[in-house]
Amino acid sequence: MQAARRGFFVIESVLRLVLRHSRIIVTIGLILGTLGGYYTVQLYRNLRPDLQEMLPNQERSVKDLEEISSRLRSIDNLTVLVFTKDADAGRKFVDDLAVRLSRAPSNIIAGIEYRITQELRFFSRRRALYMELRDLEKIRKYIRDRIDYETNIRNPLNIFSEIELPVPKLDFHALRQEYQSRIEGYTRFPEGYYATPDGTKRAILVNAPGRASDIGMARRLKKTVDDAIVAIDPLSYAPDLRIAFTGGVQNIVEEQEALVQDLKRSMVIVTVIVLLAMLLYFGSAMVTFALLSSVIVATLVTFGIAYFLIGYLNANSAFLGSIVIGNGINFGIILLSRYLERRRTGESVNQALCRGAGLTATSTWTAALAAGLAYGSLMATDFRGFRQFGIIGLIGMVLCWISAFTFLPALVSLLDAKKKRHPLKVVKKADPQPNGFPGFLVRFARPLWILTLAATAVSFVSIALWPAPLDEIMEANLAKLRSRRSLTEGSAYYSRFQDEIFQRYLSPIVILARNRQEARQIAGKLRDASKDANNLIASVQTLDDFIPDNQSKKMAVIREIRRLLPVRVLSELPAQERKLALELIQTPLFPIRRNDLPALILEKFTERNGSIGNLVITEPPIGEEIRKRNNLLRFVHTLREITDSVSPGAPVAGTLPVSADTLASISRDGPKATLVSLLAVVLLVTVLFRHIRTIGSVLFALALGGVWLVALILAFDIRINFLNFIALPLTIGLGVDYGVNVFQRYRQEGPGKMPLAVRQTGGAVALCSFTTIVGYGSLLLAQNLAFVSFGVLAILGAITCVTAALVSVPVYRITKDRKLRDSGKRSDTQGDATQEIKRAG
Repeated sequence: MQAARRGFFVIESVLRLVLRHSRIIVTIGLILGTLGGYYTVQLYRNLRPDLQEMLPNQERSVKDLEEISSRLRSIDNLTVLVFTKDADAGRKFVDDLAVRLSRAPSNIIAGIEYRITQELRFFSRRRALYMELRDLEKIRKYIRDRIDYETNIRNPLNIFSEIELPVPKLDFHALRQEYQSRIEGYTRFPEGYYATPDGTKRAILVNAPGRASDIGMARRLKKTVDDAIVAIDPLSYAPDLRIAFTGGVQNIVEEQEALVQDLKRSMVIVTVIVLLAMLLYFGSAMVTFALLSSVIVATLVTFGIAYFLIGYLNANSAFLGSIVIGNGINFGIILLSRYLERRRTGESVNQALCRGAGLTATSTWTAALAAGLAYGSLMATDFRGFRQFGIIGLIGMVLCWISAFTFLPALVSLLDAKKKRHPLKVVKKADPQPNGFPGFLVRFARPLWILTLAATAVSFVSIALWPAPLDEIMEANLAKLRSRRSLTEGSAYYSRFQDEIFQRYLSPIVILARNRQEARQIAGKLRDASKDANNLIASVQTLDDFIPDNQSKKMAVIREIRRLLPVRVLSELPAQERKLALELIQTPLFPIRRNDLPALILEKFTERNGSIGNLVITEPPIGEEIRKRNNLLRFVHTLREITDSVSPGAPVAGTLPVSADTLASISRDGPKATLVSLLAVVLLVTVLFRHIRTIGSVLFALALGGVWLVALILAFDIRINFLNFIALPLTIGLGVDYGVNVFQRYRQEGPGKMPLAVRQTGGAVALCSFTTIVGYGSLLLAQNLAFVSFGVLAILGAITCVTAALVSVPVYRITKDRKLRDSGKRSDTQGDATQEIKRAG
C-alpha cells in the first residue's frame, strides 16, 4: 500500500511538471508526430505482401529461393489469357502481341512463350531416336518376321501345302501410346500454340527477370504488357476478344493493390467510428480531439521508429496502424474518464488531471505493459510475420501510454484553459443503490455466475473431447487467404483457365544440383518415389530427357530397318505399320547433342553463368490434394530428403516449399509466442500489484476469456493461419487490459464495492473494448481473406475478455461479498443473542 501511495505521488508530481510546460510538451509532440508521419509514409511505400517475406531469413525455402533467383534468369511469369470465339483472330492477336513484347528490354521481360511449333517439328522429325532401344529392336524383329512371312506365303511350294504360317504380330497401339504419353503435354496444343483444342482460349507466358515478389519489377512488367495490349487494340481483332491475367506476377500485383486499399479503408473506418464513439461517450469535442490527437501522434512516431528498425512492412504488420489506434486509445480513455469524474466533483482542470493520472497510472501502465508484452512475445519467434508485428505493437503500446500521460494532459490543459477557474457543474453523490448495468449484475449475480460456470465447463469438455489433433486446425490451403477480388474476378479465378490450357502445374519446384550427374541421380530417385502415389510427384524432368540415350545403337537399328524396307516391301505393309515405318526410316541419322536442342528447351535449363543441365524440375498433380497440410509437408519433405541424399543442401525452391515452411514455422512458433505472452503477463501482474485478491481476479478474467476463445475456435471450426494466430497472444493482453482497470478500482473502493467499481469504470472499459473491436472489425471488410480471419478471431477474443472482466468476475465478487456480508450479520446476531442470555442470567 505504501508503494502504491508513493507511485501515486510520483505520477502527480510528473503531471504537475508536464502541465507547467504544457506548450513545450505539445510542441515537441507535434514535431515528433510530423517526423513520424513522414517516415510512416516512407515505410508504407515499401509494402512486401509476398509470403516469403514473413518467413525467417534462415528458413530453407527462403535461402533456396534466393539462390535460385540469383542463378536463373527467370523463376516466375505473367500469364496473358486471350478469350475469343474467333480462333483465327485470337491467333493473329497473340502473334502480334508477342512481336511487340519481344522488343521490351531484358531487364523488364526475360522471355516470351506462346507457341512451340519449332520444338514440335524438331522432336517430330527425330521421334525414332526418342523411342526406347528395346522397342526399336522389337520393330526390327517384327519387320524381319513380316518379310519372311510375306516371302513364305508367296512361295509356290507353300501355296498348296497345308502348313499354316503364323502371322507376325506387334502391338503397335501400345508402342504408340508409350511414345505419345511422353509428348502429349505438347502435341495437344493446336498448331503448337498455347491454347485449348478449339483455339478459343490462348495464353502467352511473359517471363519475369528475377523474383515476382519484387513489386517494382512486377509493376514495370505489367505496365509494359498493358501498354502493348492497348497499342494493338484487342477489339480491332474481334469484337468479343478480351484479356485476363494470372500467374505469379499478377498475384503479387493484385495482393499489393488489395493490401493498400484495405489499409486505407481500415484507417478511415476506425478513425470515423472511434471519433463518433468518443463524442457520444465524453460529450465533448475538445476532449475527443485531444484524445485522438494523442493516439495519432503516438502511432505515427511508432511507425516512424519502425522505418529505422525494420525498413519495410509485410502482409502481417501492414495493417497494424488501425490496431495500434484501437488498442492504444484505451489508456487515454481511462485517464479522461477519471479526469471528467474528478472535474464533476468540483476540481480544477490541472488538479483533476493530476489526481486522475495518479489514480489510473498503475492500472493503465499495467494494461499497456500487458498488451505490449503480448505483442512483444511475438518477438521470441523466428517467423518474421510475427516478429515485425511484435516489435511495432510493443513500441506502439508503450508510446501510446506515454502520450496519454504527457501529450494528452498537456493538450487538454491548453484547450481547457478557460475553465481552470470554473469547474464543471458539481453532480450529486452517486445513489448508493446500484442501477443500470451494475444493478443488473447485483440482481442477477447468482444466475450469471452459474451461467459462467456452465459455459466454462462446456468449454473445457469441448476442448478435452476435440477428436482431431490440434495441428488439424491449421489452414494449409493458402489460396483461401488471398484477396476476395482475386478469387472471384482476378488472378486466382483465371488460374483455372490456365490449368485448362496447360493441364499441369505451371509453378514447378526447381532443384538445382551441383552438376549434371547429381541432377540425373536426383531425378532417378524422384521417379522411383513417384511410384508411391502418396508422394504426389506427378512429373520429373531434366535436360537429359530431351537428349536420347543409346543413340549410336538406335541409329544402327534404324539403318537396318531402312535396309530391310525397300519401297516395294514398304508398300505391301498394312497402313498403320507403314506409317510407323515411314517415321522410322525418315528420321535424320545424326546424334542429338545438347546444343542441337531448341532454344526454348535450353533456356529452361541454363543458369546465368552459362551452366546447363544442373536443374531438376518436378511438379505435383493439379488438384486439391496438394493443398492438404499433411500432403504438402510430406511432398516437400520427400523432395528435400531425396535431394540431400545426393547433393546435400542443394536448393529446392518454389511456392510450395515456402508454403510448407510457413505452416511448419507457425506450428513451431505460435505456441511459443502464446506461452511467452502468458508467462510474461502473469509475472507482470504479480510484480506490479502484489495483492493476492487483485492478482487472482485479473488472472481469473484472463483465464475465462482464453478458455472461451479456444472453445469458440473449435466450435466454429475456425482455421488458424499465419496471420490470425497472432490473435491468441493478443487476447492474453486484452484479458489483462480490461480486467485490471475494473479490479484496481474495486481495490481502491474497498470490499463490497464491486457495483460501484463497475459503475465508475465499466463504461470506460466497455468503450476501450469497443474501440479495440472497431480496430479489428474494420478488417472484416478487407479484400484480403487473411485479414478477415484475423478480424474474426480477434473480435471473438475481445468479446470473451470484456465479458469476463465486466460480467463474470464482477458477479463472482458480488456473490462472494454478499456471502461474507451475510455471514457477518449472522455472527453479529449470534453475538447479540449471547449477550442477552448472559444479562438475563
